[in-house]
Amino acid sequence: MFGIHPSVELWLAGLTAFAITYFSIPGIIQLARLKRLYDEPNHRKEHSSRIPTLGGLALFVGFFFSFVFWGYDLHMRSFHSILSALIILFVVGIRDDLYPLKSWVKLGAQIVAALIVVVQGDVRITNLYGLLDLHDLPYLVTVAISTLAILAIMNGFNLIDGINGLSAGVAVIVLSTYGYWFYRMDNLVFVLLCVTLIGSLLAYLRFNFVRKANIFMGDSGSLVIGYLISVISIRFIQQSREFEPNYFFSIAGAVYAFNLLIIPLFDTLRVSVVRILKGYSPFRADRNHIHHTLIDIGLSHRQASLLLFAVNLGFIAMGSLLGDVRPRHYLLLCLLVALLLSQIPYFIKGLQKARGTYGAHKSKLPQEGQ
Repeated sequence: MFGIHPSVELWLAGLTAFAITYFSIPGIIQLARLKRLYDEPNHRKEHSSRIPTLGGLALFVGFFFSFVFWGYDLHMRSFHSILSALIILFVVGIRDDLYPLKSWVKLGAQIVAALIVVVQGDVRITNLYGLLDLHDLPYLVTVAISTLAILAIMNGFNLIDGINGLSAGVAVIVLSTYGYWFYRMDNLVFVLLCVTLIGSLLAYLRFNFVRKANIFMGDSGSLVIGYLISVISIRFIQQSREFEPNYFFSIAGAVYAFNLLIIPLFDTLRVSVVRILKGYSPFRADRNHIHHTLIDIGLSHRQASLLLFAVNLGFIAMGSLLGDVRPRHYLLLCLLVALLLSQIPYFIKGLQKARGTYGAHKSKLPQEGQ
């Protein structure tokens, strides 16, 4: 990059992203209050006060400047496609944060952005490596699968952004793990992508999680984060085939990525299935997410987020079994463990209702920022 040792430059890139985001947020909070750009409380939201929702602006500026500045001489074939789609999502997210858009408009923009990076950027899942006895896939099938994967991850991070720090914290865990593997695979472009996004997220967490929330990331933040992680995930699956020693042989790279993203992906899958079984649209908003249930049984925002962080780290540790267990068997194990763990809060909630103690904590706890 600048002739400095790559490790030093990566640290500087992360610090640059952190500093820009950190010093941008107070000004954005002040501007939002002056212009009355708030997230209004309602029956689905945990916060009782008006909170600015433009944290995604600070995240985007800090990440984007640092990545482009420190990676000016790094080459990536799909670079322009990735950034073009990123800008589309950021603009749509900001528009929705300021003046809510209809769901079909947001979904349409997400599909366009996904197709740009899949078709023009050629960021695709091209092979199922034996999962369901499928290997190489026709081009149109790979486009469809890759687009759906990007939409699932992007909306997964958007949907878990319901309590303080959860979406950003899970993203830091995921990006740190990917960054480690890309560093081992000598892919500096994607290491830089992970590091700069981590830097911005850590600065955001200072204002959203470390203390009482003063700002939310909004759709402009959660969609951008989810999109970038989806692109990083697909690139990881692509490159893991070539990595020696081939720890991620065959489908294991894709299974490992699913394992890493278990919090947003499984929660989205579970909630969508429950809504469909009840005869509702899978896009219908409700309070059936796992983080909502953890709050309902008495955990604070911080406790709920920290618990889910621990679960995410547990699944990452469990990923070491991929060296001994067949990927398809591990995938079933992963889903089974996730299903069992997800039922524990509902079991506790049922016990509280039976004992008449459900909701008693709400009168004792201070109101959270979100």
